[in-house]
Amino acid sequence: MKPLICRSLVWSAMLAAVAILPSFAETTAPAEVEVAGVKFSAIRQPNSQSVWYETEIELTAKPTPENGKFTGRVKVSLSLGIESSATGGKKQINLYRSSAELVALEAGKSDVRFYLPPEIVKRDTIRGDAKFYYVELSVDGKTLPTTKTNVSFSTLSNATILESFRSKVASDAPANDGILLPQYLTVYAFDSSRPTPSFVRLENNH
Repeated sequence: MKPLICRSLVWSAMLAAVAILPSFAETTAPAEVEVAGVKFSAIRQPNSQSVWYETEIELTAKPTPENGKFTGRVKVSLSLGIESSATGGKKQINLYRSSAELVALEAGKSDVRFYLPPEIVKRDTIRGDAKFYYVELSVDGKTLPTTKTNVSFSTLSNATILESFRSKVASDAPANDGILLPQYLTVYAFDSSRPTPSFVRLENNH
């Protein structure tokens, strides 16, 4: 499958040219789950020369008093805009998206990870941080507010630019669906050095 390309970074330039508008509104009360940070790493597969591209999302859970120490089901949706140089060194943006649902989160910090496989990393010469990212959270089907920690704030600096990015992802990223993988679908599913909460596995339903 060929990667989705925004030719000559026209779309990227358009986003950068948007006038700076008011940033995301700060919520008066903390959400039940918040993004504490997002990190990107090139990870070598154990006993192999293969390298995966890891997105690690650090979450902070603050369950409501009625739920005690645990939240309800938490859905984590990740959208990425990756700058690559796959064709003769020419820069391009490839869009990816993926989601994973957690059975619950205990109060405190947890890490949720998504991966691009070695073939994509090598083909597209992927390295460094993603140029664009957006993490959407929901608890028991209710979408939580977006704050600046949910996004790549240097490139998605306000709600208007974010909406443009989301629209582009919705229309174009389906061409790459199934490539960005949650941890439980990778070789790191049972990696004790990368602990992660339990995922809802709908394929087990009868």
